[in-house]
Amino acid sequence: MCWIAECEICAVPMVVWRWHGVTPPADHLTHMHARLRDVATAQIGEYWLDDHMRNIPDHWHAHARPKGGFFGPGSSLR
Repeated sequence: MCWIAECEICAVPMVVWRWHGVTPPADHLTHMHARLRDVATAQIGEYWLDDHMRNIPDHWHAHARPKGGFFGPGSSLR
């Protein structure tokens, strides 16, 4: 249904819906948010969910941003 990756731009965990489109069903969202939560809390601790699709507006995805921040600790954009 989804995969978790590290965003190449932001250096934060992100979840990507396997299917193209921007409106996943509610049960898919619940599943994807849970998978992202598992990875994000292990890697960055507290986070906020950013589902604004800036660079890829036609394929649903969401980023786990560090609490109080935007870029991950490994990003040169910090």
